[in-house]
Amino acid sequence: MPAARRWADSLAASTGPPVAEKRPLSDPGVLRRGAPFAGVAFVAVAVEALTATSSSNLPVLVAVVLTVGALLTAAWVVPWRRLPAWSEALVPLGFFVVVALMNHARGAAATGYPPLVMLPIIWLALYGTRGQLRVAIVATAATLLTPLVLAGSQIYPTSTWGLSVLALAVGAVGGPAVQRLVDESHQRAADVAAVGAITRALTAGADPRPELCAAAAAVAGAGFAVLFEPDDDGVLVATAGTDGLDLDELRVDPQTETAATAQVWRTGRRLYLADVRTDPRASPRLTALTGAVAVLFQPITRDGRRTAVLIVGFPDVRAHLPQAALDLVELVAAEIAAAIDRADLVALMAAQARTDALTGAANRRSWDEALDRELARAVRTGDPLTVALLDMDHFKAYNDSFGHNAGDALLRDLVQALRTELRTGDVIARWGGEEFALALPVCDMAQAQVIAARLLALVPSGQTVSIGLTQAGPGDTPRSLVGRADRALYLAKDGGRNRIGALPAPALPGEIDRAAS
Repeated sequence: MPAARRWADSLAASTGPPVAEKRPLSDPGVLRRGAPFAGVAFVAVAVEALTATSSSNLPVLVAVVLTVGALLTAAWVVPWRRLPAWSEALVPLGFFVVVALMNHARGAAATGYPPLVMLPIIWLALYGTRGQLRVAIVATAATLLTPLVLAGSQIYPTSTWGLSVLALAVGAVGGPAVQRLVDESHQRAADVAAVGAITRALTAGADPRPELCAAAAAVAGAGFAVLFEPDDDGVLVATAGTDGLDLDELRVDPQTETAATAQVWRTGRRLYLADVRTDPRASPRLTALTGAVAVLFQPITRDGRRTAVLIVGFPDVRAHLPQAALDLVELVAAEIAAAIDRADLVALMAAQARTDALTGAANRRSWDEALDRELARAVRTGDPLTVALLDMDHFKAYNDSFGHNAGDALLRDLVQALRTELRTGDVIARWGGEEFALALPVCDMAQAQVIAARLLALVPSGQTVSIGLTQAGPGDTPRSLVGRADRALYLAKDGGRNRIGALPAPALPGEIDRAAS
């Protein structure tokens, strides 16, 4: 499905007031909506039939009955959902034919039927668009005034002018007033629904960003919403969005690009583009990927800090957005800012729970999980796994000489130095005090000996370490593996420190028997 069509379908399903499509004849409840109007039409026809004073009016009366019947039948049986939304205005507009016929039937006398034009006006004020209501007001003028102008006083008495003009004035003033009240009611209902969507987004899960993007699209009546946040290099990347967006393709570098997203990130000011196809500030890449035509760029800040940019897009041109929609998008943006802070706090707390506070290395809990994982992987793949225990030599003497603050700084500097030599997948954890554990996946004893020799040369402040090495063997558990590395460490200590001790993995019983023979 093309991007623009996808956003149009999403837009039609949204709950935002700017795009709510009114389908009074095809939506559920048509009987409840239409019954009062049909009842008044039947009463008018019945009154005309019972009070007719001339047989010459019979053809007109038959035409009235047939027209009313046709309109009611069409309202019930026509598959309006398959037709354009505007077509549903044809039924109430068709009632002007009924009014014209009934006026003509009583044209020579003071007719009381001009007020019937209020029926289609009220219907379209409740269920139609502003354009349809304007058409109804013009049709009212044509229905009531055209016969008076063309036929004059020979058929229509002068008093009819006053009643007709009064009916037209009431419709021209009352119809728009009713429609405004209806729109305000729909707006309030949409606002309540929007607040509910925001509330649901905040309770949806650990990361509410996707749900908040969906809420932003809903409250604005938009086709999509996407959230951009800076990565470690300062590039804005899409971290969440509504369904159907390829987030991996959405990247903006605010340092080199001048498009609207980068501009809003730099300035912190909201920007709205009514038609991105003709606006040079629009990003062609964003337009191509989303099919957007009108786009709102909402900066997200927290305590004066820029944290993200929320983009809300529409598949059609819109001169402006209602203030209520802008306010709700701003509310969603504030919640996104709070959500980002909460997510960062949760991530920090999770990292702290798995990290040694002093050195930044993994703590014992994290080490146990990592060693379980790496040992299981080694058994599954057959790749080697080497474990090392590293202990600072004469650390107590260093503390006694330079103080505990200096000792703490030495441990931190040691971890930083070790990381420069280790790979991304290697694990370094603080085992306790001045002792550290290393897990080296896909690394055998010979390779580990080379790495350990380089680590001996990295110890800061002129200090030394002792290292115990062992490779995982068949039947090893995390406890047996670390225990053997500990014994290897004591070999290094007993051998004079500042050196490497190594213990190979024990052979299987069958291998021992073969070696003995």
